[in-house]
Amino acid sequence: MYLKSQTIRKPDGKTYTYFRLVESYRQQGTVKHRVVGQLGRLTPDEARRLAHRFARVAGIDLPANDDELELSGTMYFGPPLLVEHLMDQLHLNRWVKQALARRKLSFDVVGALKVMMCAHLFKSGSRAELAVWDWQQKLFGHPHRTEDLDYQHLLRSLNILVSIKDQVEEKLFLHLAGLFDLNVDLVFYDLTSTYVEGQAHWSELLKRGYSRDKRGDCKQIVIGLVVTREGFPVTFRVFEGNRLDQKTLKQMIGELKNRFQITRCIWVSDAGLMTEENLKVLKSSGYPFILGMGGEVRKDAKNAIEKTKEIEQQEFKDAKFWDVVVAHTTKTKNEGEKGADKGAPGKGTELRRIVVVESEGRQKKTAAIFERRLMKVRQGFEALEKKVKQGKCVQKHDIQVQAEKILHQCRVKKYFDYQADDKVLIWQEDTTAVEARKSNAGKYALMTNTDLPADQVLSAYRTLLAAEDAFLVLKDILDLRPVWHKCDENVHGHVLLAVWSYLLYKTLETRMQQKGIHASAPRALNAIKEVKAVEVAIRDRAVWKLLKVPPEAKEAFEAIGVDDVKGPFKKWAANAPAYHYRPRLRPNHGCDL
Repeated sequence: MYLKSQTIRKPDGKTYTYFRLVESYRQQGTVKHRVVGQLGRLTPDEARRLAHRFARVAGIDLPANDDELELSGTMYFGPPLLVEHLMDQLHLNRWVKQALARRKLSFDVVGALKVMMCAHLFKSGSRAELAVWDWQQKLFGHPHRTEDLDYQHLLRSLNILVSIKDQVEEKLFLHLAGLFDLNVDLVFYDLTSTYVEGQAHWSELLKRGYSRDKRGDCKQIVIGLVVTREGFPVTFRVFEGNRLDQKTLKQMIGELKNRFQITRCIWVSDAGLMTEENLKVLKSSGYPFILGMGGEVRKDAKNAIEKTKEIEQQEFKDAKFWDVVVAHTTKTKNEGEKGADKGAPGKGTELRRIVVVESEGRQKKTAAIFERRLMKVRQGFEALEKKVKQGKCVQKHDIQVQAEKILHQCRVKKYFDYQADDKVLIWQEDTTAVEARKSNAGKYALMTNTDLPADQVLSAYRTLLAAEDAFLVLKDILDLRPVWHKCDENVHGHVLLAVWSYLLYKTLETRMQQKGIHASAPRALNAIKEVKAVEVAIRDRAVWKLLKVPPEAKEAFEAIGVDDVKGPFKKWAANAPAYHYRPRLRPNHGCDL
């Protein structure tokens, strides 16, 4: 084992030298090298004296000859310490063990869960490091605290965890409510999708549908997530990839009422769930609601926006809003029947409360998007008109096909009109309608049946960002996408691991905020990943030592109640085995974790 340097020259001409701990091994008669640890930027002198410093900390006399001292290897100590401590705080390991108490299992499911959540929380830029089967060997403490897990055990753990998901979720929610004094007066529901690589012919769950990841070429699943106003997950469900957003609400409301016994709260969702059928479901559930309606797409929203011209506006932070009541025409049982009195006062109508909101930032953004779409249509018609004049597109049918294609792609069809004939194209833009649309740009509507003041309705809806933030963390930090598994049960298990990892992430973030620590959770996780154990071998004697704990990692550990990182390390290192790392290739069957 030896230190290897890499020199990088920056654009400004400065050079930086980074050092790695590299180990040599022989495979099929060929000598190969693998990186055991990243030591960062060191001066050459610091690199030469690194082993001496480890020995000095260990209280061992330095040998006269540098060749008598060797760094055996490094392992991650911070990640497993954080995951174990947070799981203990949340009682997650306790609930899993209780749910599995009557099952006879030949391997440690809780140990597998810890390893896989370390992989989700502390991923690096390399997907190879996310092979959990290999990852567990890099975690200090795992091999001598729980037995080394085979690849099949990790796959089997996913199915087992999915089978106890509901039972563990219910206990977790009750414990979280007391631990963090969670406020469930508002619950937020949102959906996202994540895709799978490959054809996935084997799946009944993966389908093609509306992709929020802009990967319409891939099959996907739809995930519905319910969170509290603080952002803690309550429950989630995995739906088929072609399931419409509107078709998920009834099932999730049933989950909230029947499993979690939440009888009083306000349900908040975005415009994707706004249908008359869902309104009936919400009204029958007894939950008050705040639903986004978008802009002028829906008739009630459009009528409410028009009424703002007659009502005095109010202000809330950076937004203006109007509290509007509109009459909505509903179908009655006797509508259309002979002799029915269709003109009876109030019959077939209901009053709906709609809060219309306008913000300057949204207005500029919406108007700019609208103008770009209009410009694409104008440029498309100008190009088509030129082709017609040049005789490159002369038949009426061909001109119509090209014109419809231009209008369809830009989604502003109603603002343009055209007439086509052989060798003739005449088009025009409805400038009056365009100006009217721009004047209302940035206005969107919220429907509610609550008695809350309009500013509180707006504030509650803006808190829906808690659910959107959860999806951002799940996708961008916790490796939710893409999915690499090759059976539906493991796909579901992959989502479960990501959501439970997010629960640990949110717990860490909340504890740091409570302690007044301003560092972000991702930054804290990166610092914790730098907390490593190093084995120093001197004259055939191996000693495990802890690298210096970065200040940000120390703050994060103190926030969750670990005041002294060295204490747990000494306890673990007392009986730790010698450093050993055996690179393992993924089996040909199965899939990545």
